[in-house]
Amino acid sequence: MQYLAICEDDLLFQFMRKSVTKRSEVLFLVHDPEAAKRIKRHGGSSRWAELEKEETYKKIRLDHIDQSILFIRNPELREEIYSLLRRLKQDLPILSLASEEEASRDRNDPALRQLPIEDIFQEFCGPQLLDTLNRQKVEKIRSLFGDKDKIHILLQHDPDPDGIGGALALRELLGRKRATTPIVTFGGVTRPENLAMIRLLDVQIDRITYEDLHHDGAKLALVDVQPPYFDRPLKHVDLVVDHHPKRTPFSAGFTDLRSQYGATSTIFTEYLRAAGVEPSQRLATALLYGIKSDTLFLERGSHYADLEAFTFLYPFANRAMITRMERPALPRADLEALGRALSRLQLDNGVAVIHMGEIKREDVIPQMAEFCLQIEGVDWAVVSGLCGDRVVISVRNVGYVKSAGDILKRLFDEIGSAGGHRSMAKAVVPIERFKEHFGEVSEKVIREAIVSLIRQREQELRG
Repeated sequence: MQYLAICEDDLLFQFMRKSVTKRSEVLFLVHDPEAAKRIKRHGGSSRWAELEKEETYKKIRLDHIDQSILFIRNPELREEIYSLLRRLKQDLPILSLASEEEASRDRNDPALRQLPIEDIFQEFCGPQLLDTLNRQKVEKIRSLFGDKDKIHILLQHDPDPDGIGGALALRELLGRKRATTPIVTFGGVTRPENLAMIRLLDVQIDRITYEDLHHDGAKLALVDVQPPYFDRPLKHVDLVVDHHPKRTPFSAGFTDLRSQYGATSTIFTEYLRAAGVEPSQRLATALLYGIKSDTLFLERGSHYADLEAFTFLYPFANRAMITRMERPALPRADLEALGRALSRLQLDNGVAVIHMGEIKREDVIPQMAEFCLQIEGVDWAVVSGLCGDRVVISVRNVGYVKSAGDILKRLFDEIGSAGGHRSMAKAVVPIERFKEHFGEVSEKVIREAIVSLIRQREQELRG
């Protein structure tokens, strides 16, 4: 096949150089005479010409050209050349490389294919750049910790699969064992599926106190959580890797926050790949389950990086074991709590609101919020409850509605801890501070505060 590449300079040739110098099937028609000379010096076929002149293409003899590639960054000149080619050869296949906005224009031309330059860069250059960046990050992480250092990998109060998977991956990257690098939390694992995960994968998570966090000079790594999440300030934090949006400012020896990602396990999967570490079945299963649970099987808040990580891990993981984790026995007490909560359900134009009152386990709140999204006509779920001396609020919404995290931050970040993603978020506020700010803790107060902001956000989207 004979190709005609119409360009302002030799940039496209540099991208295609390896393939076109082996075969002289691509003629580069360039606007810059010096660029034409450079192409010839490097083994390419080129010709300098005035690109907007009809005579130029008559000399080329378009009847002998099977396809034309149009790489003109000046939009006016590109449009002029496109129209000229169409007039001279109506059925000539044309591949036009342009910006994403310009390439999205519908020309109703079946012989024209428009390809955004951004897509080319992402497909061919993006992975290599990201891989290089991740290798640098892995080396930085390894340099933070000496061979004799003890490291505490700290997770949130009720660790979830994403945090657990990330913690196991960090330990693998550092070449550490359980004894020197324990996974710790100030709370405990409570959700049935998470208990099933640590049992089936033989993961030990130790409960620790603030006072013991740096015992014997232990260093501190935070995975799937950030320092402001905790009730008390942490002393020295060596590492923070998380996919949640950044909360109030904090300092750490190394920080990698990627809020566009759906899971922290995705970040650690990229680290492993960049370091050339093939995950064991146990580690791959933990990471895959972390991605799957945090993104609802790539349906919520996911990024193309989550899909790539999922695809990479899938052949290594034990899928049957993940199925066993996802379907643990439901304790009768949890079932009764969920049943009582449903009797308190309030529906307000697509928003489901439940205040569960006093509960023993915090994890039933997000469970109920997820369940409420299955109700016909519900776009938002707002579920709250009293757990100890704290008010816990969980918000979920369907994929095409945004800003759950923004809403909770606006309402509760100054009096407690609040944040999350666009489709899922959480707030934890001390009861006394909640009462000082709102007067009382009740379904009515929570519903009026949150629903009003939801309505405001929906109006902004309709615009």
